[in-house]
Amino acid sequence: MKLWRDNQIPGTKSKAKGTALGGRGDNINVDIRKSEAGIEWMEEFLLNSPTPVLKIEKEGVITYSNEAGKPLIEEWGSIPGGKVPLNIQKIVRKAAFRRKSEFLELKAGEKTYLATFVPSADGKYTVLHTSDINSSKKMERKLSLIDGYYEAFIRVAELSLICTDLQTLLDKSFNLIISTLDAKYCKILKLLNDGNFLVEAGVGWKPEDTGKVIKREEASVAGYTVLSKKPINIEDLDKKGSIERMGLYGYSEITHGISVLVGSLEKPYGVLAVHSTRKEKFTKEDACFLKGIASMLSLALERNKVESTLLDKVLFLETLVDTIPAPVFYKDREGIYRGCNDLFAKMILGIPKEKVAGCSIDEFLEKIPQELGNVYKRTDRQLLQRGGSLIYESRIMCSDGLLRQFLINKAAYRNLNGDMEGLVGVMLDITGQKRTEGSLLKSEERYRLAAEQTGQLIYEFDLRNGYGEWAGAVKELTGYTYNEMQNFSYYDWLEHIHPDERRRVQQEFKKCWNTGEKFNEEFRFRRKDGSYFSVENKGVYLKDEEGLVCKALGVMKDITELKLSSEKLKESEEMYRSFLQNFKGIAFKLDRNFTPLFMEGAVEEITGYTEKDLISGRINFFNLLDPEDFSNCRKKMSAAPNSIMEYDYRFRRKDGTVRWVHELIHNICNEKGETEFIQGYAYDITQKKKAEETLAKAEAIGMREIHHRIKNNLQIVSSLLSLQADKFKDRDVIEAFRESENRVASMSIIHEELHKSEDTTSIDFAAYLRKLTSELLYSYRIGNEKVHLFLDVDHTFLGIDTAVPLGIIINELFSNSLKYAFSRGADGEISISLCRLPEISGSFIESSSCIGTAGPGIQTGFKLVYSDSGGCFPENIDFYNPDTLGLQLVNALVEQLDGTVEIEKGDQTRFTIRFEDKGF
Repeated sequence: MKLWRDNQIPGTKSKAKGTALGGRGDNINVDIRKSEAGIEWMEEFLLNSPTPVLKIEKEGVITYSNEAGKPLIEEWGSIPGGKVPLNIQKIVRKAAFRRKSEFLELKAGEKTYLATFVPSADGKYTVLHTSDINSSKKMERKLSLIDGYYEAFIRVAELSLICTDLQTLLDKSFNLIISTLDAKYCKILKLLNDGNFLVEAGVGWKPEDTGKVIKREEASVAGYTVLSKKPINIEDLDKKGSIERMGLYGYSEITHGISVLVGSLEKPYGVLAVHSTRKEKFTKEDACFLKGIASMLSLALERNKVESTLLDKVLFLETLVDTIPAPVFYKDREGIYRGCNDLFAKMILGIPKEKVAGCSIDEFLEKIPQELGNVYKRTDRQLLQRGGSLIYESRIMCSDGLLRQFLINKAAYRNLNGDMEGLVGVMLDITGQKRTEGSLLKSEERYRLAAEQTGQLIYEFDLRNGYGEWAGAVKELTGYTYNEMQNFSYYDWLEHIHPDERRRVQQEFKKCWNTGEKFNEEFRFRRKDGSYFSVENKGVYLKDEEGLVCKALGVMKDITELKLSSEKLKESEEMYRSFLQNFKGIAFKLDRNFTPLFMEGAVEEITGYTEKDLISGRINFFNLLDPEDFSNCRKKMSAAPNSIMEYDYRFRRKDGTVRWVHELIHNICNEKGETEFIQGYAYDITQKKKAEETLAKAEAIGMREIHHRIKNNLQIVSSLLSLQADKFKDRDVIEAFRESENRVASMSIIHEELHKSEDTTSIDFAAYLRKLTSELLYSYRIGNEKVHLFLDVDHTFLGIDTAVPLGIIINELFSNSLKYAFSRGADGEISISLCRLPEISGSFIESSSCIGTAGPGIQTGFKLVYSDSGGCFPENIDFYNPDTLGLQLVNALVEQLDGTVEIEKGDQTRFTIRFEDKGF
């Protein structure tokens, strides 16, 4: 695959032509060769890039792709030189329009890419380059699965602590287990003293199965789980036997199962079993999760029996540590790890927690850098010497390869004799918090820059001491430097308010101080040079915990230009009123109830009434409207919020004459979408309407005359063909002339119908079809007297561009049936039906009846069905690639209609043609 042909690579310059003066031509040629070599290197680099690189024109055409881009193009269903999908075209146009890179995740086969759309400087094309993010996606799914496990762990741990009823604990835990593992069945088989098992509790099983005693020889899986101490995947054993052998029937849908020991080998409580109907097997992670849940349930069961042995306490504490959603570890005074939770082992070290106990930090140099380990050992020694606790932050590379920020809290602990025993640490992941803090700092900086760029001053006054802080466009607005402004107290600020407005502003501040309302005042503020500028001051008073006002926060905005604009607006309004007095139309404003608020312009000239007549309500303008136009006028005036509508309507003047008016209205709405008022203008278009009506009548008369002349000419041609046929004796020649005569006649009938019709662009195809078939039956009457015609065609109007080819198609099929389908003098039937296809969402579907509509919109889809009972269509004729002129015409004319034709062969020959009326 080649790079852009005859195009430069973006970012390179064209080759220089000629040489410079002063004998530097050789150096320029060397530079050109280097540039060409650089371009060749870049082409080679892009071509062999392991990730897709594409060039896409603004119109969506792919003009370049390297080898790695082929799977992506195939995924789109396109080719080099073809177009990208619509969603990609939108991204390309967006990047080109904004001159800014856009980003999007794309899939190609099993790979996922992060695509960057980089627009060219002139916006004519976009370069798409990608990076493979498959591994990060897999890691996200894995972390999401682990999060689900941890959430379930935490919830079960909470349940084990808050549930006093054992059955409630088991029911809630079972529901949590099957929800987390996407399973359907869960139960506990309690190990009895005689070695048998009791179905103690479960979810998903039949109620009658709870309480069943299963003999130990029938519960081999449960027994093996107890003996092995490890999770047993039931798929590895006899699945069917393992369920039905226990006397549990009606569970043939079960495909997989897993069981774990509840309790310990020395004192087992029973077995926790989970069964699934999914195709996917239970994974090692599922087994670890279920094992953890089983451990927590075991603790709860042991606690329920009030067995407070040391082993139970240790197990409970270990389980509790494992449920803590943060890495936890503890060491002895020699720095040897004595234990940790799973999160510490997996997240920090990436090993099972069993391998952590008994090791020092020096044995994890592959996991923890030596310099960082030395820092940890030094802080641990200091903590063990003085006791207490220590909190600090540290950046740690975790086992998943991600660098995270942790808040580490270490505390020394003593034994019962008061001697220092070791220390325990909890690591809180604050990566997200730090990221949020960074984002907040960036947001504050952006807000400060935005305030500077928009000409605003932001201030915060501590009213307990009177001092404040300033930010924003300090120097630009006040003339003071940033440092000078920081020395401003609340009272200095008040002194800079114009003396004529200072008292009013102070009174308003005092009012807001007492009521707690936000303040919003406009006043003039003095600059450093003594000049004043107008400001809009918005802010609020803040209260402390005791409810006393302690701070004032506000924003000062320069509105000097706004004040000037307001004055100019008043001048503009005066000019507007002057314009309306000379305007040859009517400008108006209505309230939400359509009551006129004002009318200006040629009111009396157009309506015959004065402005006072209409504004006062003595004359209701809407009563003057033509009844046919009134409802349409009110609907459009109540159109969508803030919409602009144009329409024409008629009204009766004071002198009784009818005038046409063109009106443009704007529906002004509030934030809730409710109409506030309606404004617009109208002007007289009566003369324009009269001219349009005259032109339309002349055009209709001309079209009917044209159709009349075409009909006459076609009849002359038909007569000439008939006369010429009489000159020959060869039957084939005579038949050819007769077929041509019938084709011309079919077109002549259409123009005859158009001449008679009021509508010169479409005809009633039902009437046309009756006349055409009647002519054909008469033409082929000898030998076909017993052939009967059945028409099922409603009043359907078709445009001339559709009616002409469709009439010729029916002529060919009808003539073919009369000539070849029926034996001379034999009985026969010919059936023709035409129906409209209902339209749904812009496309057509075929129903059993073809009658009726399916929503708003013009329906232009039709189905024509032609059949005869003259026997099977000859097998030696390929309908779609025929040798005969008639069938070639049928296929060509169907294609001209952008339609489709199907043929069904059997006792009857049936043609089904679907098409759309191009005339509409």
